[in-house]
Amino acid sequence: MLTGDYTIEPMKIKDLREVLAIEKAVFPHPWSENFFRLIISDKNNYMVTIKLGGRVIGYGGYHLLKNDVEFRLMNKRYDFVVHIINISIAPDFQGKGYGTILMNYLLEDARSRGVEFAYLEVRPSNERAISLYRRFGFMIVGIIENYYPLERENALVMGLNIV
Repeated sequence: MLTGDYTIEPMKIKDLREVLAIEKAVFPHPWSENFFRLIISDKNNYMVTIKLGGRVIGYGGYHLLKNDVEFRLMNKRYDFVVHIINISIAPDFQGKGYGTILMNYLLEDARSRGVEFAYLEVRPSNERAISLYRRFGFMIVGIIENYYPLERENALVMGLNIV
C-alpha cells in the first residue's frame, strides 16, 4: 500500500509547478496558477502538500468560515465551519492510501482549531472520491444543480460533524 516516507506541509509558491501538473492531470477544468496564488495568500485558507521523497504527490486544503457566516443544517447552527476546497492525488499515487492520509490530516487540523463541521462538493460521477468521503463519515446533505455547467453535472454536497 503506502511506500516510502511522506511529509505534509503548508503549500508554498515553490510547490505550484508540481501542484499545477497534478491539477491538470486530475481535473477537466484545472485551477490556474493565479487562482492558487490567491488561495495560498488568503489567511482563511489552509492549503497543504503531501510529498514523497521531496516530490509533491498531492495537495488539499480548506477555507475557514468563522463567526462571519451562520451555517445551518438540519436545524443545527454551526459557528465554526470548514469548506474543504480541494483534495487531489497524482494519478500514479491514487489508490495507495495517500488521499486518506491527506483527508485525515486536514480533518484533524480543523478539529484542533475548534471547527465543528466540514463540507465539500463532489461530482456524483466521482465514485472514488465519494467512497473516500463516506469512509470518513461524510453524508450527502444537499445537491447543487448544474454546479459543473460545462458538463451539465450537479454537485453532491457532503458534510461531516467533526466535534
